Amino acid sequence: MFRHRVLPEATVTIDELATTSGAPVGYSVEELARKVGMSPRNIRAHQARRLLPPPVRRGRAALYDDSHVRRLDAILALQRQGFNLVSIEAMLGVRASDDAPDGLTAMLQRLTADRPALAHALTRHGVIGRTTDGTVRTVRPRPLRAALDLHRVRVGTVPALQTLSEVLDSLRPVADELVAAVTARLLTLAPELVRSDARSSWADLDRETLLLTQGVVNVLTEAFRLAVENQSEAHIAELLENHLDADVCLEDSTVIDNG
Repeated sequence: MFRHRVLPEATVTIDELATTSGAPVGYSVEELARKVGMSPRNIRAHQARRLLPPPVRRGRAALYDDSHVRRLDAILALQRQGFNLVSIEAMLGVRASDDAPDGLTAMLQRLTADRPALAHALTRHGVIGRTTDGTVRTVRPRPLRAALDLHRVRVGTVPALQTLSEVLDSLRPVADELVAAVTARLLTLAPELVRSDARSSWADLDRETLLLTQGVVNVLTEAFRLAVENQSEAHIAELLENHLDADVCLEDSTVIDNG
């Protein structure tokens, strides 16, 4: 009697499929872009940020598979919910968290339980994140610490973090406009930035994009900080004076130096 034997299921990699079929198997970056509804440039940018694993190299072909499709679908879903790339890096485990003291971690856990809307807003702005086991962690410690330092003037934790969240909400559209304007101005003043003969590969373009991004961030950060420092001292003294109905005098020797 003939007996049908069931062979164990085999796991076949892209390399094995390419070898057995004689042709590369997978998606090119253009095919992947069409499949997920994203530009090839954005896919490469996600790769540069380590949000997306690199493709499998097969000769001169760079091939993506369904795991890349799932990761990009997850990124797009989070972006539609309002999360920025910094937040998504934290949520997907790409951006390393700050080693926060146990007390701060416990405070963030309580905040998430007691004020979920506030915690969600801080997550959306990339200030805090959540690990796969639900633990809240610090992603961007500097703005968090700046807000919590307001306890020195008797501002509680929740009002301080609420203020931080509202400031970030207000600055987001302004930041969009400034980044676009400054980048456009730099491209006008330094046309060599867009010369195609100055780079030899997509890797060079990705590296220049990251460097330009960091440069724009640094310029805008320091310029905004300087503008705020130039305006804050007199305005805050005036506001306190009006609110307290008393004279507030800052001595000429008082200098606020934030670097």
